[in-house]
Amino acid sequence: MNKIKIKNKDLFLTNPLLRKFKIFVNQVLKPFLLKFLLLVLGLIIIVIISLKLFKPSFIEKSLVKTKFYFLHYLNLDNYQFQEIKIFGNKRVFNEQIIDIVKKTQDKIFVDNEEYQPLIQNLIDEIKANLPWVNQITISRNMPNILNVYITEYEPFAIWNSDDKKFIIDKDGNPVLLEDQNNLEEFKDMIILSGRGANTHAKALFNILAINPALSDKIYSATWVGDRRWNIRFDNGLLVKMPEDEIYDAWQKMIKINSQGQIDQYKVIDLRIVGKIYIEYNDATFRELKF
Repeated sequence: MNKIKIKNKDLFLTNPLLRKFKIFVNQVLKPFLLKFLLLVLGLIIIVIISLKLFKPSFIEKSLVKTKFYFLHYLNLDNYQFQEIKIFGNKRVFNEQIIDIVKKTQDKIFVDNEEYQPLIQNLIDEIKANLPWVNQITISRNMPNILNVYITEYEPFAIWNSDDKKFIIDKDGNPVLLEDQNNLEEFKDMIILSGRGANTHAKALFNILAINPALSDKIYSATWVGDRRWNIRFDNGLLVKMPEDEIYDAWQKMIKINSQGQIDQYKVIDLRIVGKIYIEYNDATFRELKF
C-alpha cells in the first residue's frame, strides 16, 4: 500500500499534465469554490434577514409548512393510538384525558397558519379542559403508544373572589371549583378573600410556615386595600398585619402567642412598625410592650 502511495506521489511530481492539474485545483479551483460558497452563504443570510425584517410572516408560514410536511408525511402526526399510558394524575381521571385525545382533531390548516404538531396540540387541549393540570409532558413510543405525564396543582388554601370559590396552591395558582357548594375535602384549609389575594398568597404562606403550630389556628386571611393582610384565628382573634416588614410583625405575633394569653385578645394591631396595640375581649385597649 505504501509503495502504491509513493508511486502515485511520484506520478504527480513527474507527470507535467497531472502536476498542472494539481496546481490548477489548489490555486484556482479551490479558491473559486470557497469564494462561491461564501457568496451563496452571504446571499442566503441577506435574504433571511430581509425577510425577517420586511416579511416575517413569510418565514413563519414556511416553518409551519415545513413542520407539517415533515411530521405528516413521515406519519408522525396521526392520532391512532393502540394504548394511552397516563402517569401522575390524582384528581384528573384517565378517562378525561383519553376522551380529549380521542376528540382532538388534526389542525391541518397550513394556509391559515393554524397547524400545530400532535404533541403540542394535545398539551394545549388537555390544559385548556382540565384546570387541575399544572404541567404535562407527552411522548410517543413508536408506532402507536402515547405516554402522558401529569403534574397537578397541590391544594393549599381556599380563595373567595367575586362570589366564586377557587382552590389555590402555594404559588397562588387558582383552580375554579366545579361544585361551589362542596368544600368538605378542603374544610381544614385557610380561607383567603379579597381581589388579588391569590397573587400575594405566596409571601403570606412563607411566613406562616415559620411556626406551623400557630398557623394551624388560623381560619382566614383577607387581602385589604391591595396592600396588607388581616388574619382571623379560629377563636375570633383578628390580627392586622402591616404593609411592610411582615416577617418581623409575624415574629412578634409568635412571641405574643408564646405568652399563652391570646384568648384574652379581640384584636392585635401590628400595622404601625414598632408598635403593638391590643383590644381585649372586654373592649379595653392598651399598647403591648415586650
